[in-house]
Amino acid sequence: MKYKGIKILFFVLFGLILVLPLVYSFMELNNKISLKGAVVLSQKPELNSKVWIEGDFQEDYEKYINDNIGFRPVFVRIRNQISYSLFGKAKAAGVIEGKEGYLYERNYIKAYNGEDFIGLDSIRGNINALKILQDSLECMGKTLLVCLAPGKGSFYPEFFPDKYVQSKTDTTNYKFYSKYLNEFGVNHLDFNRWFLQMKDTSRYNLYPKYGIHWSYFGMLLATDSLIHHVEQLRNEDLPNLILGNYRTTRKLKRMDYDIADGMNLLWQLPSKPMCYPENEWEPANGKSQPKTILIGDSFYWSMFQLGLWAKSFSAGGFWYYNRQIYPESFEESLKVEDINYWETISTNDVFILLVTEANLPKFPWGFTKGALQSFDLKFDKTLPEKKVKIGQTQAELQKIKLNIKANENWMKDIRRKAKENNISVDSMLVLDAVWMLEYKKNQQKK
Repeated sequence: MKYKGIKILFFVLFGLILVLPLVYSFMELNNKISLKGAVVLSQKPELNSKVWIEGDFQEDYEKYINDNIGFRPVFVRIRNQISYSLFGKAKAAGVIEGKEGYLYERNYIKAYNGEDFIGLDSIRGNINALKILQDSLECMGKTLLVCLAPGKGSFYPEFFPDKYVQSKTDTTNYKFYSKYLNEFGVNHLDFNRWFLQMKDTSRYNLYPKYGIHWSYFGMLLATDSLIHHVEQLRNEDLPNLILGNYRTTRKLKRMDYDIADGMNLLWQLPSKPMCYPENEWEPANGKSQPKTILIGDSFYWSMFQLGLWAKSFSAGGFWYYNRQIYPESFEESLKVEDINYWETISTNDVFILLVTEANLPKFPWGFTKGALQSFDLKFDKTLPEKKVKIGQTQAELQKIKLNIKANENWMKDIRRKAKENNISVDSMLVLDAVWMLEYKKNQQKK
């Protein structure tokens, strides 16, 4: 009996010797592969009589244990890998696998198929407001620029799953924004159209198979183009981005693999080489660096991280979806609603709005309205005493306003535009008068 116990103990110890390295390796793996994407873990709930009686504590504690159980990242990735490899299902919100393994987010397919179309009146109203804002800013020596980022739906419709393939339509937000931005004379860059033009001729991928944003290479081309366009609009020389050593590798940067990253699989999906050129910035000595605010979606993050906001431009801020302001919000949350619009407009030079097709239904996220309302308040308070803010004289502006009021058709148009842009008729009258005055001034120079 004594020897039997020793024998059992021996086998237990021997088993531990074999298992411990595996456990250690498992723990190391668990520590290295934290989950990516929008993963919010439940916090340990505090116990008190109220939450116990109402049953909230038990429910919250169960969520806490579920989210914080040992080796959770490994188990989640194993589950996700099985789901994807065996059943073709991606365990990530809104992710769809297309033909040949191309990954999409559902909103980009909807945008390409016109399922999120907001209507001509809404689009024309938004662009009309942008034009009014652009003209008003130009009177102050400032620049407005709209950039249409490429969308994966438009770039790779040939890889849509069959059930999402529809008859091609021109009734999309992108098509009409592109059309009316041009017709209304709003400064804009159509990166979506440009990327499609280069799709079959570009030596390197402009859009990644497993990413939702432009490729790193495509982003560098867009950054260079954006800098040159601002230079042309402002007739200034900015520090440029210099590219070289166009190397390729299968080791993808995160932006070229961001959808797949969010799927939290065990193994990286098979990928083709992507291009990652070396880059550097020209010295700023003797060059202009206009103070720039960019209002946009996540397509700007890669440009921001590249250093565009501080290298070619001077830091005005990245207004993410016109909500959070970066880089300040990295340290402490700063929201657009907390700032003074007029002071911000007065102290910045360039305003860039960057949006991809999937986000056009909510574009420009209230920025135009907020900016025009700041003009509204400023004009109401300062005209005619302080209209030097826009560089005009009282007598000239008053004369134009009287002429507009005497024209019934013109006033009818003023009332229509005021309603579309949600500002007062008097403010719309001032904006049209300012635009007319600037127009006459430019005509005299010719």
